[in-house]
Order: sequence, then C-alpha cells, then structure tokens
Amino acid sequence: MDDAKLADVRGEIKDDPETLYLMDHPDSVEAIPTLDMSPYLAGAAGGRERVAAELDEISRTVGFFYLTGHGIPQNVIDLLFRESRRFHSLPDAQKSVIPWFATDTLRSGYQGTEPARPSSNSHIIPDAKPNLYAKFSVNREGGWGGTPADPRKPINIWPENLPGFKEAVQDYHQRVERLARQFLPLWATCFGLPLDYFDKFFATPHLTLSLLRYPPQKVVGNRQYGIAPHTDNSMMTFLLQADVSGLAVRMPSGHWRVVDIIPGTMLINTGNLIVHWSNGRYLSTKHRVINTNEIDRYSSPCFFGPSGDAVIECLPPCQSPDNPPKFKPMTYRAMRQWYYGTYE
Repeated sequence: MDDAKLADVRGEIKDDPETLYLMDHPDSVEAIPTLDMSPYLAGAAGGRERVAAELDEISRTVGFFYLTGHGIPQNVIDLLFRESRRFHSLPDAQKSVIPWFATDTLRSGYQGTEPARPSSNSHIIPDAKPNLYAKFSVNREGGWGGTPADPRKPINIWPENLPGFKEAVQDYHQRVERLARQFLPLWATCFGLPLDYFDKFFATPHLTLSLLRYPPQKVVGNRQYGIAPHTDNSMMTFLLQADVSGLAVRMPSGHWRVVDIIPGTMLINTGNLIVHWSNGRYLSTKHRVINTNEIDRYSSPCFFGPSGDAVIECLPPCQSPDNPPKFKPMTYRAMRQWYYGTYE
C-alpha cells in the first residue's frame, strides 16, 4: 500500500504534438459497442448474468457504450431537449440572475461562459483554454454526503417565468437515478459480490444533471475545445445527445473517434471511481467535445456517484498479494476535492 497513489486514476497523460493532433482530428473507425439492458430489466432467465458479462467486457476494453432497452421513454427525452433549448434561448440578462454556486463539492446553477481555468486535476492537457459552452446544472435534492439536505440551503435555483421547465428536468433526473441504481446489481455481478453490495454506498448519491449548449467552433486547435479532454470523476455518466455530433472518445488504438448520434440510445461511460474500485481493471476513458457544425450542439450528461462520505477503496475481488491496491482509500468527497484541486 505504500506505493499506492493518492487518487490519480486517469492513466497516461501526454500533450505532445502528435497526441494533441489525434485528439483534435479523430480518425478512428473502431466500434463503440451497444449494451441492451432489456433482458435484465425484464427479468429474463439469465438476463442479469448476460448483461453483466457484456458490461464487464465493455468496461475493460472501451469504457463507452450505447445503451438500449433503458426504459426511459423517448417523449421524456424529447421534452428535456425542448426545455433545454427554451432555457438557453432566454435573454442573457434573465439567465444570468441564476448564480453558479457550490454545495459541498457539487455545483449548481447557470454558467454562461467558463472563466479562466484554474489549475486542477480535471485537466489532462495543460493550458487548455476555457471551455466553449453554456450550462445549467441541477443536483439531487434530498441530501448528499450521507446526511439529509439542510432545508435552509438551496440545492438548486430554478429560472422564473419558465412554466414546465422544472417539472420536465426533475422528471428526467429522477428517471436517471432509478436507471443508475438498476446498474448496481449488474456491477455487483461483474465483481462476484452480493447483489446488494453497493447499496450502502448510495444512500444519498451524487447525481448532477447538466443542460449544455455548445456554439459552433470555427477554428480547431490551439488547445481550444467545447469541453477540453478529460475523464469523468464519477462512477458512470449517462449522456443524451440531440442531433448534432461533436463528442470524440479515445479508443483502444490510441486514436480518437467521433461518437455517432443513434436515436433511442443513451451514451454511457465509466468514470474514475470505477477505476479506483476495480484496481485498474475497468477504464475511465478520455473524451472531449469540438462542435465543428454550423449550428449549436445540445447535450445532457448526468453524473452518478455514491454518497460523499462513502469510503472508496479497492474491492476485495480486485486485489491479491500479486496485485495489491494501486490507489489509497479515500472518501468520494475527497476524490472530488482532489479532482477539482481543493484537496488538502
């Protein structure tokens, strides 16, 4: 354990000219796999085991997949994007009254432009310019970190005079939480653990939903991105894409691939937490966004992780005398503090 790293699970980090060129000019045609959850959710005989086996293979090799059979109706997704466009089309003066604020290590509210980027471990290339996006984010109401929410402190601040917006966002947010929790027995199956093993870590989970708008980016290069190359500091990310591409992910070859828009699917990726738990068996794949289209790109990621006070350490099936833990135990809150550069 003396050689275990504090929290850095991001893998090799390079920013030489060739690496930057591959990030900026994706040319891979390697396949991003598809995972169909329906045999598991329908309770089919052997369905959980089959879906878990596919999840294990994907998480060891690619770390990104299209999800089908997820059970969230298309009309709910379409409504979320209509409301996102409605919000982002509001006058700046109306949006800017919603602050961008912190509750513990979680961020909520509206951020129209990203300020100069502070030094943090969310970066995988140094000196990246501020991201070219606007976002509105909400967090799970009901507490985080293992304790109930303080009713005197708002978790989310909603726009005024936008009827139906809050209800549509909350409906989708709650559906993603149910879906994310349904993955916990699958992960337990992957690790050979009891099906309820992870429940204790998710009493008051982290669930941040963002509505993103990326304007067109005319020039590619010079360390400018819609969102700079990074890994996600969560267990899983559930991403919806509207009808404009721009996301690219690092594939097993080291080349990057533009992610296609496949109607009816969600795009899922595993995050830094699963690397820590699995002792490096599973991936947290690097990705970035550049919107080279002529119109705005809309997407909606939802980041899922455990309670802030959950202690994250190598799971028993993932360690042995020949394979000791690579990362030191720490709470999920401390992992987030390290990622954002506030860990002491």
